[in-house]
Amino acid sequence: MTTRASLSTKFYYGSGATAFGIKDTGFNYFLLAYYNQVLGLDAFLTGLALALAIVIDAVSDMAVGYLSDHWHSKWGRRHPFMYLSMLPVALTFVALWNPPQAVLGSEMMLFSYLLVMAVLVRSCLTFFEVPNASLGPELTSDYDDRTSLMAFRYLFGWLGGLIMAVLSYMVLFNLDPDGQLGPTGYEYLGLIGGSAMFVMMFSSSLGTHRHIPDLYKPKKMARHSLRLIVEKFAGLFRNPSFVALFFSGLFFGAAAGLAQSLAIYISTFFWLLKSTEIGLIPMLGIIAVPLSFFIAPRMARRLGKKPAATSVYFFAIAFLPIAYLLNMFGWFPSRDNVLYLPVLMGNYLIETTAIITMQIIFSSMNADLVEDQSVETEGERHEGLIFATRNFSKKAVSGLGVMLAGMLLWFVGFPEGAKPESLQVDLVNRLVLVYLPAVMLLYLVSWYTLRFYKIDRLKHEQNVSRVAAQAD
Repeated sequence: MTTRASLSTKFYYGSGATAFGIKDTGFNYFLLAYYNQVLGLDAFLTGLALALAIVIDAVSDMAVGYLSDHWHSKWGRRHPFMYLSMLPVALTFVALWNPPQAVLGSEMMLFSYLLVMAVLVRSCLTFFEVPNASLGPELTSDYDDRTSLMAFRYLFGWLGGLIMAVLSYMVLFNLDPDGQLGPTGYEYLGLIGGSAMFVMMFSSSLGTHRHIPDLYKPKKMARHSLRLIVEKFAGLFRNPSFVALFFSGLFFGAAAGLAQSLAIYISTFFWLLKSTEIGLIPMLGIIAVPLSFFIAPRMARRLGKKPAATSVYFFAIAFLPIAYLLNMFGWFPSRDNVLYLPVLMGNYLIETTAIITMQIIFSSMNADLVEDQSVETEGERHEGLIFATRNFSKKAVSGLGVMLAGMLLWFVGFPEGAKPESLQVDLVNRLVLVYLPAVMLLYLVSWYTLRFYKIDRLKHEQNVSRVAAQAD
């Protein structure tokens, strides 16, 4: 028999993703530009530090996932990690954006500071994010209700990140005479972002606390070791649906890392947007997220999760290069045309809605792996390891995407401290022409691997029944 989550449960569960959304916005959109363009750290070194931090964090995901799957306490498997991680996350996030003066005079000291603080922020947040996300499959086992539950998670995650982006572009960056190329806005971003992350993590932990007595209690194991974690991780790869999602996430993470790291460069130097104009574009995400929240569950219910995800994903990939190519060939409204910004905003709205819709359905597909894997392991549940592995697949290569962004900037000879009016159009176009094929190829490989996913509605319902029979 399947279970469904109440509206309040979905709200509190989803709210935990806000912290991850704020962190992602900071890391993926601003951190490379802040340390490279504002603080003057070499682009390659900045990309290298962020890539190394992601790879280290990706490895820690596996350990945290395993631990939270097998933890025994009066507060269950997940909540002890969630409560203990909140304050370290907030403090390290603030410190990341406010480096001490002592490290600013040396490139190697600044590189080391960025690397250490980025590792700490990501690792501390892992102790919240993996256990928090892993609660989802236990809160509801219903095929369609899981898509609704994940829609709430993406609603809070995206809105948290978008609000932080809009606040930065529209308010915080304007506190500095140099806008997004000055340090003041980034320093406030750290303070406000860290505080908001703490509040939302506490809300999610406390709001889901009442479910602890009803959650799965694992059997006590005689031993725990690194070898056992590796064995459990390797065992997941015997499931073809897991393999499909793992490699899809792998290539999606690389593409997203590349795209997000170059977003502020492309907005500033290719689209020639000012800080306030850049802020207007993410504001459309506040429309795109509710649209996706509405569309994703209905598409998944009508088409099935796999057909829905692959259809909307392919549309997003095909739509991505259109505006860039139109602008480069002179067919896009000119910069001084009144239609320029509205058309650009409309393009962003369509692309973002498609990507978020795909991610919601993808996450729901990931949740259905829990029972599919549980059938094969005679009732053991590995939500933490499954969600951690999903994070691992994205993070391990999104770091490569960030590093690739730094390498592309280096390859085209993009200067530090650049100003839009001083750059040649050919240099900016060259950056876009090497960026588009790279990011689209990564997305296409990610899309293709989803065809090997095998769980549909009927198989999921059979899995739920078999797991219930095993429990009896």
